Order: sequence, then C-alpha cells, then structure tokens
Amino acid sequence: MSADTRLLLCFPSVPLARKAVRSGVDLRLVIAEHERQAFAMLAVDQTDVVDPNDRNAVTRTVARVVRDHHITHVLASDGFPAAQTVPDSAGAARVLAEDDRLAEVLATSRYPMIRRATAAGEDIAEAVARIGLPVVIRSGRGEVVLRRDAELAEWLHGGDSGPVEIAQFVVGPEVVITTLTLDGMHRVVGVTSKWATGGGVRYLHPAEPVEAVSREARATVAAVLDLVGYEFGPAETTLVLSERGPRVVSVEPGFGTRTITRLIEIAAGVDVQTELFRALAGGQVRPSSARWFAGAEHVRSATEGAVHVVAEGPTPETVEALLDRARGVALLTDSPPDSRRSGPTA
Repeated sequence: MSADTRLLLCFPSVPLARKAVRSGVDLRLVIAEHERQAFAMLAVDQTDVVDPNDRNAVTRTVARVVRDHHITHVLASDGFPAAQTVPDSAGAARVLAEDDRLAEVLATSRYPMIRRATAAGEDIAEAVARIGLPVVIRSGRGEVVLRRDAELAEWLHGGDSGPVEIAQFVVGPEVVITTLTLDGMHRVVGVTSKWATGGGVRYLHPAEPVEAVSREARATVAAVLDLVGYEFGPAETTLVLSERGPRVVSVEPGFGTRTITRLIEIAAGVDVQTELFRALAGGQVRPSSARWFAGAEHVRSATEGAVHVVAEGPTPETVEALLDRARGVALLTDSPPDSRRSGPTA
C-alpha cells in the first residue's frame, strides 16, 4: 500500500482500534461521547466525537473527516467497508451483503448462487415453485429434503406455518473462505469446513478438500469478488463444492463469523483483523500455513440453551472426537453426528 494510505474506523471496539494502532497504519477514529475516555490514551488527537444514534450527524462527520484528513479507507466496526476512494466500491460491499442483488450479478456468470428464500404460510408452496424441486426446508421441525411434489404436499399438510428457510438442494461439502482484499487483489487467509449436525452447526479449520477442488474454490471466490468490483475489505464467502463445481451460498463483507476467525487464529496463528491493518500500513503480510486443527460447534442444550464449544488438536480426527464428546453432553438427543465428508449440503 501507498505511504499515503489513511484509515478511518467508525465506532470500533477498543481491541480493534488497538490492533490498528499497533500495525502502524495512519489512523483516525469516529467514536461516541461516552467512549472518549476509553480511547483517550490510545489515539490522542486522532478522534472525532458524534452521536451514533444521529445518522445524519454521523454521515456529516464521516464526510468531513474523510475530506479534511485525506482518508483513503473507511471501515465500520465489523469490518464493513463504509466508504472508499475507489468509485462504487462501497456499493460493491452492499451488493455482496444482499443475496438478491448478488444473485442478479451472478445469474449470467459461471458462478450462479444457490437459490434461497424465506417464506411463511401459503407463500411456502409458491417459494418452492420458484426455486424448483428438490429443496431443503429448515424450520422448527428441523431440516428436511423434499424431492417430489407428493413429499412437499405431505410436508405442508404437517401444518408448519413458518417462517421457514428454503434452499435449492445441492449435494456437496460446504466451505467458508475468508479473504482480505486490497487494491482489488484477493488473498485467501483461511478455508473452513462447515456442516450441520443433529443439533447444530460444526466448523473445522483448515478444511480438507483435495488440492484441485481447493484451487477451484479459491478461483471462484476471486471471480465473484471481481464481478461486483470489490476493491477493499475482508469477506467470508460460503460455497458448496458440488460435482459440477463450486456453488455460491452467500458472501458476507466484513470480518465475518467470530467463530471462524477464532479458529483461523488457533490453527494458523493469523489474526484476520491485524493482517488487514498490517497490509494497509505497508507491512509484509504473513502467509497462512496451518499446522494445527481447530473446530467449533454451536449446539442447543436442554438446560443451558445455546452452547458453543471449541476444540483443537494435531489431526481433524482428534478435534472431532473432542467435539463429539462435548456435543454428547449438550445435545437434547443422542443422535450421532453427521459426517462432514459426505451427504447433502444446501
């Protein structure tokens, strides 16, 4: 990056701002009045105060700071690129964040999105018709794959009025690819497996696709980000690795899922936020080379509600065994965990 690079963070947490300061990037902060003391020693004479609940005031303040201090990059606290000097790049982030708009961009490309919808009541059948059978329906009754009209009719007769999530049924493992983009160059910092279990969602980092599939998945992510003109910022792209190639599930601009970034740090020693700030400051970005495995699972406990467990170890099998043990204690049922290596994902 150029020595003229200047970053504005809008309403960051103290730990996030501390990482930016330590990276050496030329930094300014927009903060709330009640945060003034917390940031006083961290960024002296580099803060502007505004009421975060006054959207017009926030817009005016950010515009003034960008103009007066020649800001080149702006990030919200969650890593969403609020504004940049590259034309339309903030608009690109918004396209990525909205599934319908992203689906329109990708519809005529080699990288179509998996069709999805949320519906309730009588609209469920119409949504299924738009997507086309087979579909996966996720509701309070769990997850079910419907392949024929008769199966859909039987499911609708069950009386679940929703709202429910409906997705095109695509077979293949699911991965989440974490990237950092600077000057239109997309760097993959992590590939994480994701799959449903009997009572929640499980993650494993690093994922273990064969090398050819991994290359194709990385190329797909880069192409999708290029198609919307994403020039700067972190992102998480979720793909299903089908037999016909990777299919896009969603893209989340920003620092993404806290669980995934934590697993990347445990397994590879890479802090996604710090790496972005280091690159902005002109530092050498360290390559991500995981020699350890880390996993997490979100499950629901009969007594404690939502439970989040994390495990790490030298092999995927070690991590999964530890997660299985924790899952067996927390789950409402004793159903065995689903395999991450086979089976449907949508």
